[in-house]
Amino acid sequence: MSSPTTAGDDAGTHARRRRPLEYQRNLGSDMSLMFFVVPDLPVKFPHRDQHLIRGLDAEALARVIFPKPSWLTDTLEYRPLLRTADADDDFFSQAFFSLNISLYNTPIVASEWREQYFLMHGRVHPYVLVWDLDPGPRRGPVEGPVDYCAPALIIRDLGFQAIGQRSTSADRSFPAMSPVASFSGPVVGSGRSLLRRELVAGLGDDQLKCCGFVQLSTYIVPGNPAETPFGGFHPFQVFVMFPIHANPWTSLCAKMIESRQSRFQSHTLFVCTGKVVAFLDHRVMAHPPELDRDLVFIVVPDTWTFYDKPSLDAVLAPSSPTEPSKPPSKPTARAHISLRLIPLQYPPLPPADLYS
Repeated sequence: MSSPTTAGDDAGTHARRRRPLEYQRNLGSDMSLMFFVVPDLPVKFPHRDQHLIRGLDAEALARVIFPKPSWLTDTLEYRPLLRTADADDDFFSQAFFSLNISLYNTPIVASEWREQYFLMHGRVHPYVLVWDLDPGPRRGPVEGPVDYCAPALIIRDLGFQAIGQRSTSADRSFPAMSPVASFSGPVVGSGRSLLRRELVAGLGDDQLKCCGFVQLSTYIVPGNPAETPFGGFHPFQVFVMFPIHANPWTSLCAKMIESRQSRFQSHTLFVCTGKVVAFLDHRVMAHPPELDRDLVFIVVPDTWTFYDKPSLDAVLAPSSPTEPSKPPSKPTARAHISLRLIPLQYPPLPPADLYS
């Protein structure tokens, strides 16, 4: 498994210039992710200052598979959205992450990790981070510190389980299930204004208004907060799409399609659980991320809610003041006790001929 670690990499130079934000205002939440993964053998760090993510004492390079639904590649409408990479095909996309995991008091047995699939649940930061690492056996024959550049997965205690491969005849590949993401964040805008129409002309205006970008962030503190990637809120964006040309969204999104306005209005809060089906091609974005290796997830919602400001204010409004509840009076307590002492009275049985 090849490592994204390089010395003097342009990605590392540009990633160093990115600074996290001190506050989460207008940034949205973390993204949680449940996914299948094949990691390298983890490396443990004995000292906290060596942690890539503070509190997680082990790290490994990990390959995550993102299976594509058939409608995404079988129809011409959606193909222009997809990232083209040598490692991708019509069945899946894949990406390498820095997997940061808690393995305190757990011995690392090589045979239990090599070529082993795991089901994991944690947080994900899909944009590239950079760490300064001393060269080691996994980092290649490089003298001096190296830039380790990769998006990050953050797995806490009890967040992973080794699994065996097993498929059905209907599965096109293993794994067959796309990673499941959950998040909430402010809408940046719809595909009408944030996608380059000349490159996605096949989508049409109805589909463009049924997709958009959501702003999120990941709170990350490295072992040494004074070094890259620095401690704070690291922003990123995700592309959310309701594929109205595919079932069941054609019927589920009927009202969204009929509406003249897009639901993806700026300053609207979007809450979602859905599947990460692929990576968005940066070329179709009006405002692409800085680095080519930043991953823009394409998320297809399973459950979702749009909160505009009035509806959000209603959700967050405190309930009307009421008098504090009074403690139960003594008669009520005595009645409760007396009920427990009364023998149970069963109703008389129905006549026998009722069931004959």
